[in-house]
Amino acid sequence: MSSTPAEARVSELVSKSQQHANAGELQKAFEALKEASHLEPENAQVKDGLLSLQKREATGDFLNLLQSYLGSGPESEGQKALQALRQKNLPRDEAEQALSLLLHPSRNADLLDSLTGTLIYRSTDAKKVLATKFKNPITTLFDQLYERGPESLKAFAALPFDDSLWSSNDDQARAQRDIFRLCMAELIDVDIDYPERFMQIVARQLAVAPDNVNTLLDADTFEIILNCLDIRARPALRQQAMLATSKALEVTKEKGEKIFGQYLATKVGKQTNDDLIMAFSAAAAIFPMIPAVAAQMFMTDGFVQQLVPNLEKNSEAASQGQRKSRTLEQAALELLSAACVDKNCREAIDRYCSPWLRDLSEEREGTHKALSALVLAKINSASQDEVTQKLADLVLVNEPNKDQAIEGLAYTTLQPKVKEDIAANTNLLKRLVVALTDRPSSAFGCLTIFSNLTTYRPAKTAEQKKIEQLKAYANQSKPEPDDPLDNDSYVTARARKLLDADIVPALVASCKQTSSPSNIAMVVRTLLSLSREQKHSSKMVQQGSVKLLLQIRERIAKTDKSTPEASTIERNASHALARLLISVNPSHVFTANLPASSAVSALLPLLHYDTDSEQRELLPTFESLLALTNLASMEDPTARDLMIRLSFDRLEDLLFSSNILVQRASVELVCNLMASPSGIAKLADGSKDANRRLHVLLALTDVEDLATRRAAGGALAMLTEWDSAVEAVLNKDKGMQRLVDMCADESEELRHRGFVCLVNVVNAPGEIGERGIRALKEAKAGEVLKDALRQSKSQEVLSLGVEVLKKLQ
Repeated sequence: MSSTPAEARVSELVSKSQQHANAGELQKAFEALKEASHLEPENAQVKDGLLSLQKREATGDFLNLLQSYLGSGPESEGQKALQALRQKNLPRDEAEQALSLLLHPSRNADLLDSLTGTLIYRSTDAKKVLATKFKNPITTLFDQLYERGPESLKAFAALPFDDSLWSSNDDQARAQRDIFRLCMAELIDVDIDYPERFMQIVARQLAVAPDNVNTLLDADTFEIILNCLDIRARPALRQQAMLATSKALEVTKEKGEKIFGQYLATKVGKQTNDDLIMAFSAAAAIFPMIPAVAAQMFMTDGFVQQLVPNLEKNSEAASQGQRKSRTLEQAALELLSAACVDKNCREAIDRYCSPWLRDLSEEREGTHKALSALVLAKINSASQDEVTQKLADLVLVNEPNKDQAIEGLAYTTLQPKVKEDIAANTNLLKRLVVALTDRPSSAFGCLTIFSNLTTYRPAKTAEQKKIEQLKAYANQSKPEPDDPLDNDSYVTARARKLLDADIVPALVASCKQTSSPSNIAMVVRTLLSLSREQKHSSKMVQQGSVKLLLQIRERIAKTDKSTPEASTIERNASHALARLLISVNPSHVFTANLPASSAVSALLPLLHYDTDSEQRELLPTFESLLALTNLASMEDPTARDLMIRLSFDRLEDLLFSSNILVQRASVELVCNLMASPSGIAKLADGSKDANRRLHVLLALTDVEDLATRRAAGGALAMLTEWDSAVEAVLNKDKGMQRLVDMCADESEELRHRGFVCLVNVVNAPGEIGERGIRALKEAKAGEVLKDALRQSKSQEVLSLGVEVLKKLQ
């Protein structure tokens, strides 16, 4: 039977669709089948073709690309397969087929590791297949994925931590132990190429589920991990080994500490260079983790006393033609540096090791010169000036071991004399500023130096001074005087030199490189100190300080703010922001991308006193009020309205502050807020709260402080431009009398504000204005106003006064 023209056309379109699909032209294949579907909607070939294309579209034709690439296809096909794998969710059969292809490849392709790791991470079905492998020994598969690369091994080793893959907790724990044992077995091999891959898995196990491998943490396991702390090991391995050691000590407690002690005793007892290097390396790494235990071992009879003699034997061997171990000296210096965390250890090092350290610090070779000078700085050696000069020289000559020199300067800059010396060295300051961003490993040391240079001496209350005197009297000694080199004028001068060295752009760049809370805290502390001098504000703002501080607060807001450190960072950042925004023109700072409202939100918390502080500190509140007053002067009402909505109740409380400066700043802010209708409503909407606030504002026109009276008068002058506010004043007992008294004030500025208020009152429309005129007549204010005008020399005041008096005739 011959086919119809429609059937022939459908057959032709199906054939074309297959050709396009084979060529990877899926869109053209779809178009051909779509036309065929219109001709014969129920055609089985057309339906099957559409389903096949939809499936290929869903998976990005991943399997075809993968098969082609693993065969002999170009790298571009591997990249396409990887992209498809990252974008699509594979159905179960394709995921299992892909896993089989990747576990049994026909060649060792470059992208094999990325493809395998990505498949395991993204496909639950692939994970389930691999999880079943743990029922049998997995050594062969483990070794295969290690050889393949870090992504494959890491993804496979993560399977025992995925709860969804395990029906039994025992099976899951057993799988974790299997992986842990395999890693430890591999780490025994000193010739292994990438030991850090295994140590990373060990560290993760100890961090995530330590209890499941607690029984495996014996002396042998500890020895394997501790050996990886060797200073000769690659940094990546040492970093993971430090994490693993820290977690192992946490879970094993006294047992782990005892094993560590035995490890050190055994290594030191052998007295070979190799064993001593491993012992000193491990002890140096562990000192910050368990300082009390490590210090006790360090102070064991004979250890520190014999340390230098044993090291000098190493030097004597070199003098006899044998090779001197520079690594042994470096490991010993690392240990001494770490031990300085403990007071008794510092004293012992000073007593038994200082001459040897000073000799090493004279060497030309940078590593030991820097390390020995660092230790001398930490033990607070008497020759601080000499040590500082050596450390500064090491920073200036671009030594590869600059990190230790910078760390040493971080210690010596606790001394005021050293602060002045470093600040006076322009080249050194510039090198330190550059090192902050160019050497991330030195960032903490650089930031410590900058913080030390710019930290102002805390102001002491009368009570604190009295307590110091009593303590000195009890000790039969005079109070130790403050070093004049840390007086405010010296600190400000040092801050100026740092600004000239472009410290602010470096701080901005540094914050992009780190998430360390300690580093961020020092950045904020430095900015807070730099911003104390108002003359610094303009340059700091131009170089990005405002944006940086707001970004830091935003970053803190996304983390746990309950920690004391986070709370301090947030408050200090707000305080620094307040100082910067007191005097700069806000319209030059804020844009659509950096709205002033973000600064308002950051400043408002400072209106509340720091409850964590031992004493109530008013300075942050005062400076925040000044900054908010500046922001409230902007033409855009957004900032003002936000302040009114979120903080007016607190602002009302501050109007009663016993501190004159805080009270004055509060009234000045209220004055600027009267430029918004919502601000007017807070005092003139007829509510009880509004009447109370108006009563307070009227009373503030009669306080002793002129600036406070002036601000209150300014607020009333703006307020009385509104009829409802005039009516509210008229309804207040002695409300009009307060306005008349302002006109009679000795201050020309306050008289001016008073007459503006009266002009607003007498010119109010209708009944309100008539009430105002009657009230002034009844109070016989005419003579008072005439006397005030006789004392005034301001033409504007005279003009306003004449206008009021005419209304009273």
